[in-house]
Amino acid sequence: MKKGDKRLTQEIKEAILSMGADMVGVASIDRFEHAPPETHPCLYLPSARAVISIGIKIPHGVCDVWGDYTEEGKTISPYLFYGYGLINLETSRIVRSISVKLEKMGYKTRIFPPTWIISQYRFFERIIESGETMAEFSHRHAAVAAGLGVFGVNGLLLTKENGARQRLNSIITDAPLVPDPMCEMEIPCGKKCNYKCIKTCPVGAFSETENFHCKIGEREFTYAKIEKLRCCYGIFGLVRGSGARTDVEVPKRQVTILDLLQARESQSPFEKLMFENSAGIITGDFCGKCLHLCPAHLL
Repeated sequence: MKKGDKRLTQEIKEAILSMGADMVGVASIDRFEHAPPETHPCLYLPSARAVISIGIKIPHGVCDVWGDYTEEGKTISPYLFYGYGLINLETSRIVRSISVKLEKMGYKTRIFPPTWIISQYRFFERIIESGETMAEFSHRHAAVAAGLGVFGVNGLLLTKENGARQRLNSIITDAPLVPDPMCEMEIPCGKKCNYKCIKTCPVGAFSETENFHCKIGEREFTYAKIEKLRCCYGIFGLVRGSGARTDVEVPKRQVTILDLLQARESQSPFEKLMFENSAGIITGDFCGKCLHLCPAHLL
């Protein structure tokens, strides 16, 4: 690969940080050698040379106050707005602006929405057929490739500064950027926290016996396999323990999309109102318990 432009890289990084990002890193395209073909950066931009990863911190106070509305001093509303919806909009604003900046310089870019239902649009049929969900592009894996952090047992990005408490977005580009070294920190969870994310999940979405394996660059990562449609019972606020009022029964067998749709019919009118009023942008993810209770920033 041709040598990167240090001056351009610094200019782009400074612009991203000046717009409100708390972290930024660059991954060279070769680090995606083992990425799934259907989500590989070069699928969208064959001339891609790099992926820029940006992160915005979720304030600790937003996570620490998260909890069931019946608990004294706890509520989920700060997280729904400041920890999910607003940050997703902020990262989107940044990547759009930087994309335009790079394109005015003569480079090509590709950008994707932050993780939510819209980010899975290409794979809707797969959800129906097999229950497997997949984003069109993985901001988490791009962040690891760009050296921002490592994967925790919960499959979330863990950083030295914030643990699991950040949201991510990415820019694929053919600009000649200088890559950052990958993060060498040890995974600060698992045995150290007694697998808190797995044991506190309100729907038991994490497997205690099966793991997901991936290779990014020259480093291999392992984290707990998760049944994503089961996880959606927490995301959509369909069970107690997710911070919601609704409490439907979750199938003991593998969850199907039909199960999830039927469960949403039984949702509390309060939760329905919140989703309908925000179209999922602000009231995006009720649960996030594996994020809020993850102690990685303290370990």
